[in-house]
Amino acid sequence: MSNDYSNRLEQCGVWLSTLGLGVEHFVRGVSKVQHLSRDENSKLILEEAYKQGITHYDLVFDFPYFFDVFKEFSRDRRDKITFTTHIGNVYDERTGKAGKTRSINKIRKSFDRIMNDLDTNYTDIALIQFVTNLEDYNKVGKNGIIEFVKNLKQGGRAKTIGISAHNPDLLLKIIEKDEYDVIMYPLNFATGVLKSTEKLIEVCKEKNIALIAIKNLHKGKLFTTKKTDLSAYYSGGRKISLQLNQAATPALCFNYALNLGADSVVFGVKTVEELKENIHSYKTEQNVDYSYFVKKFEEIVSNGV
Repeated sequence: MSNDYSNRLEQCGVWLSTLGLGVEHFVRGVSKVQHLSRDENSKLILEEAYKQGITHYDLVFDFPYFFDVFKEFSRDRRDKITFTTHIGNVYDERTGKAGKTRSINKIRKSFDRIMNDLDTNYTDIALIQFVTNLEDYNKVGKNGIIEFVKNLKQGGRAKTIGISAHNPDLLLKIIEKDEYDVIMYPLNFATGVLKSTEKLIEVCKEKNIALIAIKNLHKGKLFTTKKTDLSAYYSGGRKISLQLNQAATPALCFNYALNLGADSVVFGVKTVEELKENIHSYKTEQNVDYSYFVKKFEEIVSNGV
């Protein structure tokens, strides 16, 4: 696995490992696994990921109960790892859940608390959380959130700033209008065959914007030849039902996104075993041929099914 310096973020001094780890899956999705507590499981996954060469971590949800674990993990590695802090996701102490918000006051308090809880004075990527449409983006601007992330960068509290969305046409409009260092986008076989995705990747290269791919593994639903449904949330806005003649592998999915132009692919796991399986596939499957899957999804898109 390559841990090469990312040229697209070079001027900002940020490294992105080829494979990154999304922490919400094992923090939120698993309370106990194999007689381990959530914290114990989280520690094991983080340590194994770092051992395997993963140095970029996506802190998508504002979970105070996880930050002690990540603070301990990152304490002696802060200059060796990078992480993304999502701007617009805050923890509600009353419900014990994290959720999306466009309240600038809540966002400011959340960011300050996260930095305090992690015992650090900066994040590598301050990323505006999941913009759904232009109305939502206009609200982000009107409420002062864009100005807030720009000020974080100017003040050194964020090395880079970014934005995430699941609609490629929306992201194209956003990055043509405002300047960002990073975008986060679901890049997989379902979205990769879209002309709008092709254009998005092209514009990112022209503007020197780093692309972090998410939803790349489709929750493992392509790792089977049984009929399966792919949610619209992962597939460019449209639910897809399909049956494959051959099963995909993590290596096929990872390499597809990276070869299209992703700087890093962030994926989630729930156990150490799942983490090892995904990385082993990536490291050992050489000369992967994903032409069958590209053709299959091109047919789905062209037929509108």
